[in-house]
Amino acid sequence: MQKSDGSKMEIGFDAALLIHIGALFYIIAFLIRDEMRLRLLVLSGSVFYLLYYYLFPDPPLWDAILTTAILTVANLIVLFRIVLERSVFTLSTQEKQLFMAFEGFTPGQFRQLLKIAKWRDAQSPVVLTKESKQLSKLYYIFNGSVRTKKGKHEFTLGDGNFIGEIAFVLKGPPTADVTALPGTRYVEWNSADIDQLMEKSPAFENAMMALLSRDLADKLATSVQPDSVIA
Repeated sequence: MQKSDGSKMEIGFDAALLIHIGALFYIIAFLIRDEMRLRLLVLSGSVFYLLYYYLFPDPPLWDAILTTAILTVANLIVLFRIVLERSVFTLSTQEKQLFMAFEGFTPGQFRQLLKIAKWRDAQSPVVLTKESKQLSKLYYIFNGSVRTKKGKHEFTLGDGNFIGEIAFVLKGPPTADVTALPGTRYVEWNSADIDQLMEKSPAFENAMMALLSRDLADKLATSVQPDSVIA
């Protein structure tokens, strides 16, 4: 605060208290592992430092204000990115529906998977897998159905199923012929791209493997012929 003559007004508490509060926020922040909470606390601490630098020295410590302000803006940018990664409000309606099926994935992990995904629409029958022929893709049936043939058994799988998950997990060829029927919308990934994401992040790998294991378990639980489930 300033008087009409430009000098600082006296304020009824110790100015050093602002520095101590700011430092306290910093100390607590560095004791926390969660990055979002850490950055929120650092941001709070920076606000107290800025208040001190501007309100109490006469004249204000403009160099310190500028430096702290730059660091605060940088912190805000990263904080915004963290919020974006942890939320789904920027996803399209279909992407949100797909995210709901990826139980165990954080929004950030799902966005990584979404970046390497390709959405496909089957205008006519599309062969996704051939028995004993090496497969380099992983599929998810978003809407529609696929026809599966394994030996003498033929059956239909609807939306909400992965195709090629056992070939992906075991790194072997598929054990069934799978064809997407006309009108089916599905999502396609290159297996190598998913492998790269799993190599970079154990948490991503755990989420991916748990998801595929649940998908397989659900197929086994609802199958009349256990040996005809695989794709």
